[in-house]
Amino acid sequence: MNITVEITYDTNYAKEISNSISVDNIDIPKGMNIDILNKENKIIIKISMEIMEPRNVLTLRNTIDEILQHISTIEKTLMKLSH
Repeated sequence: MNITVEITYDTNYAKEISNSISVDNIDIPKGMNIDILNKENKIIIKISMEIMEPRNVLTLRNTIDEILQHISTIEKTLMKLSH
């Protein structure tokens, strides 16, 4: 079974954030694919994973949580730097 999750995040820093988190996707779990694009003021993240066993669902969820935490941290930092 394959699960795909798409996250759309609105931000004025879409380009900077997508560039920053793209470098982090080098050592991802086996069977997982992550695509990140920025379009206007949106970051679009598509994460798909082949689910071979129940723990793969937790791996997918943890990866999503980690990406969202990175986005939040980067955005907060950029907001502080721009003021």
